[in-house]
Amino acid sequence: MAESVRETMEEKSMDAKFESPVNGDPSPTLTREWTMAALAHASVALALVFGTAGGIGALIGPAVALAMYLGQRDRSRFVAFHALQACIYQVIGILLYVASAAVMATAVTAAWTVSGLLSAVLIGFLLMPLALLLTLFMVMVLVGVPLVWLGYGLYAAYLVYQGRDFRYGVIGEWVEREVNI
Repeated sequence: MAESVRETMEEKSMDAKFESPVNGDPSPTLTREWTMAALAHASVALALVFGTAGGIGALIGPAVALAMYLGQRDRSRFVAFHALQACIYQVIGILLYVASAAVMATAVTAAWTVSGLLSAVLIGFLLMPLALLLTLFMVMVLVGVPLVWLGYGLYAAYLVYQGRDFRYGVIGEWVEREVNI
């Protein structure tokens, strides 16, 4: 009997508005689920803070979301869905950041190397502004992209905490099939 009540509550928690039928006020169970799902999305802040403090610390955010998924996958499909979605979003974000940083660092290194070597024949001095612009672009991207990544994750946390549905583009669709919602 308790299982059917829990399943009914889980089904209600996946409704479009996520509201309880009484006066539109959310039930304590739904509010707890919204909070846990929002915390899974907000763990992107942990990834950013600990990642800037020391590289490997970036894995703390996805680890928190993964732990929430593993702890809630049998209890709440709603929380499990959002926790897994947040974990995958963070892992993909970290991998893309590391890959783009490596590519841009290689490009900047090559630009300054070519500019430096060609300075012997004075042509390199003409290439130095280009190398400088490439360096400034790299800095702006490597500082700006994580802030956008953080903002989108916190936006997801806000929407889920408000009881609204949220999906990260392709990630959400894949996770939806994986969690069997």
